Order: sequence, then C-alpha cells, then structure tokens
Amino acid sequence: MIKTEINVIKRFYVLLLFLFLTSFMYGQLSVDNFALRVNDQSGMAPGITYRDPNGDRCALIKVFAPRVDGFTFYGGATSGFLKTEVHGSEIWVFAPSAAQMLTISHPNFGRIEYEYPIALNKGAAYELLLNIGGGRFININSIGANNARISIDGNYIGETPIYNYYMAYGRYKVTAVKDRFEGSGDLAVAEKTQNDNHQMNFNVQMFDQTAHFGDVTVTVDDPNADIIYQGERVAAGTWKTMLKEGTHEVITRKADSDDGVTLFTVRPQTQNNVKAIAPTPHTGTIQIYTRPRNVTATYNGVNPIDLTEPHVLPVGTYQFTLARKGYYTESPYITVKRNEITVDTIVLERIQYVKNLSFYIGGSYDINEMSGLSGIIGAVVYKHDIQISYTFGLTSSKKVSWYDTDGSLLSTMNYKQNVLAFKYGYQFQFNRLRQLALTPQIGFATYNLNGHIVSGSTSYGKNASASALTLGLKVVMVPFQHCALFISPEYDIALSKNKSYKNISKMAGFNASRFSMALGAFFTF
Repeated sequence: MIKTEINVIKRFYVLLLFLFLTSFMYGQLSVDNFALRVNDQSGMAPGITYRDPNGDRCALIKVFAPRVDGFTFYGGATSGFLKTEVHGSEIWVFAPSAAQMLTISHPNFGRIEYEYPIALNKGAAYELLLNIGGGRFININSIGANNARISIDGNYIGETPIYNYYMAYGRYKVTAVKDRFEGSGDLAVAEKTQNDNHQMNFNVQMFDQTAHFGDVTVTVDDPNADIIYQGERVAAGTWKTMLKEGTHEVITRKADSDDGVTLFTVRPQTQNNVKAIAPTPHTGTIQIYTRPRNVTATYNGVNPIDLTEPHVLPVGTYQFTLARKGYYTESPYITVKRNEITVDTIVLERIQYVKNLSFYIGGSYDINEMSGLSGIIGAVVYKHDIQISYTFGLTSSKKVSWYDTDGSLLSTMNYKQNVLAFKYGYQFQFNRLRQLALTPQIGFATYNLNGHIVSGSTSYGKNASASALTLGLKVVMVPFQHCALFISPEYDIALSKNKSYKNISKMAGFNASRFSMALGAFFTF
C-alpha cells in the first residue's frame, strides 16, 4: 500500500516536471514583427508557382530567424504543412491568402500559434521576424559613409545597411570601416519591455581618418599570386591601396602552393612599399628514362632539362619536348604530383627515311644513245615497288636519208625515241644505313620513234616501235624525309621490233637492246 502511494506521488511530480519543461520550451518562440514588404515583388515573380487550393497565388512570407533548419510551418486543416524554400538566411513560406493562423514548430525551440495581424494578399510579400528567445533583431547602419564593413567583437558580419540581424542579449563592440572612414560604438542588447519596440536600431558614427593613413603598394614576385587582406582577395601580383598606420598582414596564395604570410608596418602620410613573400609551390620529383638515352630535352617550350638525373619541379602538368637526330620528336605531357616521384619511360621512334608503304612521284634524266627526260609515278607496298614511267626523247639520232626507187632523194630525217615502261622491284633496306635502299627491278618497255624532217618533204618511220625486257637496279638515297635521290643502271633486252624500227635503227646506228643510266629524284607521300 505504501509503495503504491509512493509510486503515485513520483508519477505526479514527473508529470508536473514534464508540464513545466513543456511550457518553458513552447514559450521560447515568439514573433517580433510581421509587416508587408511594400516594394518587394518577389511573390509575383514568374518562378513562384505555388498556389492555394483555389488556384490563387499564395502569399510569400519571408521568415527571418537565427537559423533556417528544423522549422515547420502549418497553415491549418485546409492547407496542411506549407511549402517552404531556404534563400540564404531567409525561410520563404508560401501561405494561402485566406489563412488567418500560422503554426510554427521546431524540435528544440518549441511551437507557437500565430494569428496574422493583417489580411494576406495574393502574391504579396511579407516579413516575419521569428525570435527563438534569448536575443533580439538589430538593424545596423553607418553615418558618414555608406556600405561600411561592420564587425562585432572583431567578427565581420557584412556591409551597411544591415537589417534583421539577430543578436543574443549582451554587450558588444561594433566597428565600422570604409576606406579612410572609421567608427565604433558599444551596443547593449537587452530584453524587451512592454513599451520597447521589438527591433533595435543602432547607428555607428564614422569619422575621416585620412591623417592616420598612408599609401601602400604591395607586390609579389609571382604576378599570378593572389593577395589576400582581411580574408578577402584584393588583387593579383600588385595591390595599391591606403591603410591606417600600424601593423598589417597580407597573405599571398596560389593553387598547389603554401601561403606566404607577410607582416608590415604602415607609416601615415607617406608611401609604403611592401615586398610580400611569394607562395611556396608544392613540389614533386620526376625521373624520365628515354630510349635512346641521350636526347635534347626541354619543358614548356623553353626550359632545358637534363633527363639523365631526377629533377624536383613545382606541382603541375608539363609538356616535354624530346629530340634526337634521326628520330621523331616526342612531346609528352607529364604531371608532377605533390611529394611523389613520377617515373616514366619515353621511347623515341626512329625516322623511317625509306618507307615500306608510300606513294611517290618524280622524274629522271635517262643517259643512253637516245637520252630523254622521264616522268615517274609509283608506289611501295610492303617493300614491293611498282613503277610506271614515260620518257620524252631529247637526243636526236644520226641523220637518215631516204631515196625513191629511181635513186632520187626523198628526205633527210633524224629521230627521237619515247619510252613507256612498267617495272616491278623489291626494296632492300639496311639497319645502319637507314637512308639507303636497293631495289632490283624487272620490267617491260615499249619504244616509239618520233621523226623530224631535216630536208625534203616525205616523212618516213611514223609508226616505228619496239619492245624490250628491262633489268635494272634502283639505288635510293633519302637525305631527308619525303625526298629521295636515285640512280638506276639498267640493261634493256629487245623482244620485238617492227620493220620500220629495224630499218631506222640500223641506218641511224642505235638498237633496242642497250645499256642506260637514270639519274633522278622523287617525293614520297
């Protein structure tokens, strides 16, 4: 019986404690102010599409609170939980224009049912200051200079004018700085009284401090290094400004580098030149092996480097250029990583002066008893050389006189010989003599004589022709890529001659079987 009474008493006290804590927690939230934002048209913006159950635009309530997380907003049975968006330090709540009550809840700060003091309009924007207890909303402005930088107890909070800034109860030192104007004041944030306005206004009077300022030029050797002053980037490479007398600090900063920190003293009414410490680049090590070993190397176009030993370089990606005579130049990109050793092997490919697969075109001068100038076209397909040439005769034969049956002279002529030739060869190359190739050739040629009348009027031997088997050797030397010189000794073995060719060649003193030498050049593709 006694234990039962004790348990009932315990439960009664626990219930009282719960009710006390609940009432205390739910009493923290309060609304300091609710007002229409007359010039704010954001509730009518095209991107604001939330509408109430009747299809009308919702009113937009911009809630200012010390924090933006954890709050829920309930619009009643017909509206339910309202749509919300967080925009910076504001909570945007979309409420039906017909609503009269707003329930605000937070798991730590409690719950409040708030009755709107004015009717909500469709698409209108409102401002609600939500106090979680223990502080007030403050408006801070500066007198004497606009857009002043405001710091509270040394912590920067923004530029004036500053509206709806929440501060806990207490005393604070407020400082304002803008160019050569400075000001400060003591701000006491106290609990509200019955006659006290919910919002406090605090103005900082600023004064011209030009007499205490000096001209300052800060330079850093690296023109790409950022200069940081009071936590903000103010310039890169060089910064010119005016600073108040005393000790100041600048930080130089760059990607993949440690910050450089420089302290300096400013003297008023004079020029102060400051050489800032440059950022220290992060570094890594590279070890590049090449085949062949001895190459000429540069990085980033102009910086020579000896690749026979390791090098420490700032972190980053570099383009290396590796060159050696007789090899194709390589230009690899290599990334240097912080505190790491990057090892790479670059193999240079030998220049293939004599190609196994190419198309070529060129010409030659053919030296023989009926010399001429040849045009050549051909291709090498895996060392198989197929060539076509046409020779325009330049050298004239001996004069040949032709007589009629009665012994009278008909004409005196000389002849030039044009040659169309088809040749096949197999190309032999040499490992050490990479600019030399030998190509034994076998082919077929057709000869056609072109007669010129020296005297008389009768032309003879218009269709004189012959054919021959050609055996030769093409010696190719390639002084540089895509251009080759060649010499080609050749012996032609006559296969056939028509009657005109036999007569003319016999009288002019030349033959289809002959030895010749071609000297020429061609370009390869």
